Amino acid sequence: MKIKTQDYLKKENQSLVLELILNQGPISRAEIAKQTMMSPTSASRIVGSLLELGLIKEISLAGNAVGRKATYFVPNGSSVISIGVEIDEKQIRIGFMDFLMECAVQRTFEYISMEPDETVKFIAEKIKQIKKDEGFTFQQIAGVCVGLPGLIQNESGFVKLSAQLNWKQVPLGEMLEKELGFPVFVDNELKLKALAEFNIDKVPEKETMAMITFGSGVGSALITKGEIYRGGGNFSGEVGHTIVDPYGIYCPCGNFGCLQTYIAEGFLLDEASKTKPVTCISQIIDDYEKGEKWATNIIDKAVTYATLTINNVVCMYNPDTVVLTGNLIERFPGFRERVFEHTVQKLWTPINNTFHLRTAKVGEMGVVHGAAMSVHQQFIKNITFSREF
Repeated sequence: MKIKTQDYLKKENQSLVLELILNQGPISRAEIAKQTMMSPTSASRIVGSLLELGLIKEISLAGNAVGRKATYFVPNGSSVISIGVEIDEKQIRIGFMDFLMECAVQRTFEYISMEPDETVKFIAEKIKQIKKDEGFTFQQIAGVCVGLPGLIQNESGFVKLSAQLNWKQVPLGEMLEKELGFPVFVDNELKLKALAEFNIDKVPEKETMAMITFGSGVGSALITKGEIYRGGGNFSGEVGHTIVDPYGIYCPCGNFGCLQTYIAEGFLLDEASKTKPVTCISQIIDDYEKGEKWATNIIDKAVTYATLTINNVVCMYNPDTVVLTGNLIERFPGFRERVFEHTVQKLWTPINNTFHLRTAKVGEMGVVHGAAMSVHQQFIKNITFSREF
């Protein structure tokens, strides 16, 4: 258990006031003191320091008394810029978000995954160019968070394994930080997308949400009370690497018979190629919709394992909401509908009505938004004030 020293409590109070203004502004000093249960003097000093840093602005609103105006505080949207990046197999997405978590800039670049050092240089060049073009200053940038598929040690920014990118043991955070000069965080893309999904509505549906992706890989992420559940080493949610058949086919993680070897796109293509030449999932889906037996066997098997995945995630986490995402869900309505139908029919009865099942609301920039949101949260938690109080 972490011991809360006086310095720790000061920092916690500072972050609390800033978060309150971000979420509820316009808000008065009196209301800040009331909601935080601080003395009016302490609350006023923290507000004063935030004003000095330029993170908030003072506005006047008409008060109850005639001719008298009350002073309120709102966030200064342009004071802080958080940068989110997604590395995909064929694209790199970059977004600059302001202090209100509104998108200032977003760009998508076609990019075939290469060696880590080339990818780092590409990302750094694009970020520097966008920063220059938009006139952002170095002081405005709170940091960068990069989301990518794989086993990521988020505290060190170390990519242990990304099967989709064919990367192993890559100190990505350190490499990119050297190129850019400001803080860099690295995280699993699905965890970041789930964070964005949870916060897409001002009032989240429930306290606990699980996201499951079916596409180039299979994974899950859990958000509870607005925080990413990480587990030891940030490896929680790797449901795609749970072993369903120890005598099954080889998985790039090093094991045999992982769940994702029955659902992930690459494995579906390998299975289909045993019957006819195929180059993309669309060809399998088209033949499935035509009633071709070979395609029906492949898709029905994938749907069964997708349902199994949902069943296992619900049994493990007992979430209020389950959100499905990924290429197979978002691009192929037929596959998505079969998964929903099969889930209703085959789910373990005791858990059948304990959660809400839906698809993701965030679009293709969901990972980028979640990454920028992660930087935003880190900034608020670790902000340093120049004055003592």
